[in-house]
Amino acid sequence: MGEHGFAVDPGTVHGFGRDLQHDLDVHLSAEKVQTLHIFSETPIFGARTASPTVQQAAKSYHARLLELYDVMDALVYNGAVMARAAHAIADAYTTADALSSDAVTGALSGATRAVDSDADADDPITGRPI
Repeated sequence: MGEHGFAVDPGTVHGFGRDLQHDLDVHLSAEKVQTLHIFSETPIFGARTASPTVQQAAKSYHARLLELYDVMDALVYNGAVMARAAHAIADAYTTADALSSDAVTGALSGATRAVDSDADADDPITGRPI
């Protein structure tokens, strides 16, 4: 009730980055996109027909194909950036948790020492042990 914030599981975030990179490598690698670009350099079917409509359709298809390759190339690049970012985020949360834990441990140690020190002290007014 009234709890704020969010919890991050660095292992799950690392898993997301790993899975994303794996999917990119297996299904949409830069090499596969480059191979598709090679096919775009082959003659366009219908480009030499006598029909201007078919020629235009073939040229339009070829232009859309080139645009698709560019989109795929951007997807591979941006997906790899996202995968690396996921790992960096998980590492940052792990580091932040460790720093936070160290700060809490240090504060608790300081408080424990202060309590222990006060337990051995005398009351300044009466001079008796507290």
